[in-house]
Amino acid sequence: MSIKTKINSSSSRSCHGLKKEEIEILLHDATLTISGERKHEGSSEQGFFTERFYGKFQRSLTLPTPVDPGKVKASYRDGLLQVVLPKAEEAKPKQIEVDLK
Repeated sequence: MSIKTKINSSSSRSCHGLKKEEIEILLHDATLTISGERKHEGSSEQGFFTERFYGKFQRSLTLPTPVDPGKVKASYRDGLLQVVLPKAEEAKPKQIEVDLK
């Protein structure tokens, strides 16, 4: 997974072989959790070796800045899950004008 901390944060995860229904994304406070389950396909009698794991997985990531949960978006294409996490307004720098008196 990777995180970028410019205007938006994003997280990407390789999820090859999964259907979007098999992936769950949760955002709770400053923690992003991606979980799912890759089902075992085929049997050991097929006579070939596979290096792809199967079973349940879960990854949790503490986010470096507050995000706006209402604007979080996730996309899944070609086995790559991307989650875009826009920073919350209070996390963005705000320029303050100086009043002259």
